Amino acid sequence: MSQSQRPLTRAESKLLTRHRLMQAALALMAQEGREGLTTSSVTRAAGVAQPTFYVHFDCMEALLRDLATQAVSEVRAALIAARAPLLQGGDLMVASREAYRLSLRAIRQHAALLTVFLGERYKPASELGRHAREMLDTLQADLVAAAGAIPLARDMPPARLQLIARGLVTLTIEFGLAQHESKDFDEEDAVTLLCAATLGLIQGAAITP
Repeated sequence: MSQSQRPLTRAESKLLTRHRLMQAALALMAQEGREGLTTSSVTRAAGVAQPTFYVHFDCMEALLRDLATQAVSEVRAALIAARAPLLQGGDLMVASREAYRLSLRAIRQHAALLTVFLGERYKPASELGRHAREMLDTLQADLVAAAGAIPLARDMPPARLQLIARGLVTLTIEFGLAQHESKDFDEEDAVTLLCAATLGLIQGAAITP
């Protein structure tokens, strides 16, 4: 029997079922929003029995957290690679354009999931809201670390640099969601505007006491 034909192990079968549940949840969110997510709808779409859901997740929020963690991890890895040339003295605008391009595409790809988390972000008692704040803080910290390689930003007060990063992350999310909602938005125009905002904020902050 070839490797491709061998029966799945129990662990492999479990991972496959988990993946099917997560993909089913993403598809349902894209079609119906958060309201379309129930254990019965997700398991039905995944083609598994409803009790199977609780073998993999304690609740729907746990599934959503795992989806978001996976998406953010993938995006972070791509952004870190795109910004890496900055650490070797590479061109700021070239690295920034690629990073923003990747960010906008990721936001469009995960728009339904992102909308759910953004809706929970300012709810102090929400576990999803806490997770959303942590993820945004992580993305902002990555941007601050990358900005440290820019000469104008090196001596900037940390609080000011963090504020700039927060503003740029927020603006990127808004542009990405706007592109998702309307096909009239041009990706390269959005990238150009985000790069202009980056340069303008850094230059302005560097010369402002």
